[in-house]
Amino acid sequence: MLRFLPTLILMAGLTACHTEAPPQGTDNAAPPETGDDGNLQGQVYERAVVYITSVGDSTLIVPWQFSARTRPSGVVRTARAWLARGGEWEPFLQESWETPPTRVPWRLHPRGRLRLVVGEGGALETLLFEEGRRRLEVEIGGTRTEWSGSQGATFTISDGAAVLSERRLPGLVLDLARAHRGESAPAGDWIFLISGDSVQVVMSGTNEPAATVGTLEGWARLQDSREILWRDINFSWAETRAFEEARREVPVRWRLTTSDGEMSVDLEVKTAHIEAGEGEGPLLPVDALLEVAGSLRIGEAEFSVRGLVRHGQR
Repeated sequence: MLRFLPTLILMAGLTACHTEAPPQGTDNAAPPETGDDGNLQGQVYERAVVYITSVGDSTLIVPWQFSARTRPSGVVRTARAWLARGGEWEPFLQESWETPPTRVPWRLHPRGRLRLVVGEGGALETLLFEEGRRRLEVEIGGTRTEWSGSQGATFTISDGAAVLSERRLPGLVLDLARAHRGESAPAGDWIFLISGDSVQVVMSGTNEPAATVGTLEGWARLQDSREILWRDINFSWAETRAFEEARREVPVRWRLTTSDGEMSVDLEVKTAHIEAGEGEGPLLPVDALLEVAGSLRIGEAEFSVRGLVRHGQR
């Protein structure tokens, strides 16, 4: 049964970026100004690192989300993470702090119970949460593929593993990075789907969140290492449920298809973690992590897929 887990919080943009270089902005605004201290003014950097594995009907997802919002006095940062398994969502990390101005605000910073292992060239290798006897670790291994979106976002899929209670579980990791000007709306929702080693798919919105119909762009990597790019994925919300805390309708089923009909996806929400933000109302912002399952067709090949949708409404 689908469960919405509401939490009333002040929402922050879930942001940051690859350590080697900042992502390009998602809008057509003028280039950001650099203050006297080197801080890039008025930028929001988003970073999401998502571990996922699926065996039979069981799926384990560990999303980490980071943000860095620049302002004259420094960089306001957030770090959040969840463990989704057995139909339940467990938030285990929520940090918010400010660091001094910097010329590289998109770089991730450790904080409190969050530790980072960074390798050669600044590449992120491990995220580690440790609190007393509790320990959760996500390792990022060799890269399978990398893509760049039309709006400057970058997407990297790597082999990986989660370590829970000293048990190491191989899986896949998506590392997503994008940015936008602070006054502009972020890009739309994103989707990460897998079908074991057979196929991995990433889709990203090209319009503002909360559109019941619209377009996405996407990429797929097949088991034979063949890659496919789609620039014209049309989506629609096939079914919604009321999320009373925000007085909004939230999608629980999607239909997605390319204009030429060569690819189609049907997705349904299995479990959800949804938060309502603060606002003047009556409609409040929504930030949702949605575990989904469904079917994917590419040409004549069909796959059962599972994954994660990050959905937002402003």
